[in-house]
Amino acid sequence: MKISIVLGLLAFLSLSVFSSDRQHKGIIITKVIDGDTVIAKLEEKPVRVRLAEIDAPEIDQPWGLNAKKALEAKVLGRRIVLEVIDIDRYDRLVARLILDGREINREMIAEGHVWVYRRYMRDKSLLVDEDIAVQNNNGFWAKGGEIAPWEWRRGKRNDGISSITTVTRSCEEKPYCSNLKTCDEAIFFLQICHLKRLDGDNDGLPCESLCKP
Repeated sequence: MKISIVLGLLAFLSLSVFSSDRQHKGIIITKVIDGDTVIAKLEEKPVRVRLAEIDAPEIDQPWGLNAKKALEAKVLGRRIVLEVIDIDRYDRLVARLILDGREINREMIAEGHVWVYRRYMRDKSLLVDEDIAVQNNNGFWAKGGEIAPWEWRRGKRNDGISSITTVTRSCEEKPYCSNLKTCDEAIFFLQICHLKRLDGDNDGLPCESLCKP
């Protein structure tokens, strides 16, 4: 217990310089994970950044790769302004990306690559951009909007119920994600054993290192 507390404190201290509601200029984006997550180089260290207020299709979801490529074309290798508004429970920076005065998060919405993430929305004007994208059939809206990512993740979780019936584990084990080997095991412990700590962000998908493409 003491070790985990110390590690948590060190993680907090390492990120405290990037506290919320601060702008950091000249930040290089070194990798794009998907349509709403990037790796940025901060003080010579790679830091994972979750784009604020948006939710992109999963990579295995329709338009998932399109969203990733769109974000890559905008920011990969570019120096941007990182406007940090929060630090999530995974120690990821939650931020808006600004390039030459352009709000990249908003552009991704307007072009129909991502949804406004209503659960974490702060700026309601983003809904106007989404409405315009819908009316103009931009991006995935040309195909009817597909399925919102949070619904897709919920459906994927439910689809996994049949496969977890073959998992030979016991609810008495109460493992952490680091103790599991497969996504089926993670789903088993979340859905059957109700081990909520495996789903830290409450999106219905446990142990994202195992279950998220």
